[in-house]
Amino acid sequence: NSDPPTLDPAQATDTTSSAVIRQIFDTLVELDATLKPVPALALRWSVSKEQTVYTFALRRGVSFHHGREMRAADVKFSFERAARGKRPWVFEKIVGAKAFLRGQASEISGIRLPDDLTVEITLERPFAPFLSLIAYDAASIVPREEAGRLGVEFASRPVGTGAFRFVSWRRDDQVVLEAFGGHFRGAPYLDRVVFRIIPAEITRFHEYKTGHLEWSDIPTGHCRAVQQDAALKGEVAIWPILGTHAVRFNVELPPFSDRRLRLAVAHAIVPQTIVGGLLEGCVTEGKGILPPAMPGFNPAVAGPRVDRAGARRLLTEAGFPGGRGLGPVTFHYNTSDLNQRIAELLQSQLKEIGIILELRRLDWAAHIKLVDEGRAPFFRQGWIADYPDPENFLTVLFHSRNVGAAGNTSRYRNPALDRILDEADGMAPGPTRFRRYQEAEQVVLDDAVWISLYHYTSRALIKPYVKGLERSPLSSAPEFLAPLRKVWLDK
Repeated sequence: NSDPPTLDPAQATDTTSSAVIRQIFDTLVELDATLKPVPALALRWSVSKEQTVYTFALRRGVSFHHGREMRAADVKFSFERAARGKRPWVFEKIVGAKAFLRGQASEISGIRLPDDLTVEITLERPFAPFLSLIAYDAASIVPREEAGRLGVEFASRPVGTGAFRFVSWRRDDQVVLEAFGGHFRGAPYLDRVVFRIIPAEITRFHEYKTGHLEWSDIPTGHCRAVQQDAALKGEVAIWPILGTHAVRFNVELPPFSDRRLRLAVAHAIVPQTIVGGLLEGCVTEGKGILPPAMPGFNPAVAGPRVDRAGARRLLTEAGFPGGRGLGPVTFHYNTSDLNQRIAELLQSQLKEIGIILELRRLDWAAHIKLVDEGRAPFFRQGWIADYPDPENFLTVLFHSRNVGAAGNTSRYRNPALDRILDEADGMAPGPTRFRRYQEAEQVVLDDAVWISLYHYTSRALIKPYVKGLERSPLSSAPEFLAPLRKVWLDK
């Protein structure tokens, strides 16, 4: 994996940075291995009857790495600082956040401090996953005077309350942390943690095999081999994470403004050749949009089935019998060996029904720009949830207010779907709310706006003497987001 871009929780947007940030900082609430919100810096909390006011009682005697005790004012400072950072959406549902972000207010009025150990947060309207939001890295608590004193330097000299304190960072080589004996949960088992920076996956693999790494990812194309390797098979760990790899249509551009053509493509694609062939059965075939590890996942969800005869019939109905008159269709994807091979498979599968795919590969930045601007008719796009709630998949990716760069890159507008999503987003937590999202998911699949190819898994190698490393759906190799304070080495 590459060098982390930043160690400042207000500026981080990537998993490499998060893996380190989560060890140095704490949040009010954290998600356990089953994705349930549990106390961290907040000892407990209560929620008002109308589900809009959250009151957090902070732990007494929590110490920052530089020695000062944490206070409620640090929470308000951290949230307002991070709201102006790279993840404003974590905070924008709080009363007064929008005015603050527009520069019309000097504070977020919905964050109140009744006393030094109490934080009261008022939301504009009920939002069931709010506790998951404040368990997110951006909501980490930082000491106001250190963040102020260091300015941009805070990103490379971070100070938090976490179980590990920052020691050193040699760019493109390693980040070193050491145990913080003053942590409110007591000192962690490990004395130090070294994050090695090794961009090439095959190099990481060799370093793991020679005993220089405690854990690493399994390189693409090696999954079956390591499972059959006498020395390594006992060290293989594969678990589901909150992500889906898919292809999407821009429904505003012909030919895919016609649902029949979208359905024809959906009926012609055989995800199993990607799952069982290219990815060696180490990922889960995609039926729906939500990944199986997502709370509210519907095992009975039904996307369009493989049906070549049906695909040809739809092409004829749309006025393109056998693909005649359609002309080549452009498929955009971002550069990687795996994406290239998936694109070639899709090309050969669609050729069987008469659709000629023209492949266009771009680097990630150029690809996402083209997709966000609505200039790609048919394209690959994965999605990994920022927090474990169906809203972060379905509302973000398909609500009409999010058309374009905000997430709805299909540019899909469906007032009936918007109503279902708006209702679900504001409901109290529970099965009834999840059923509304399942209904919304089926609407999108029936309209063939998105075709799931597979759901992501984390594929890792972990030394047998590493104990207590959580395999949460939030955590994927090589950048484990698991709390390393729980890990010990049984050597």
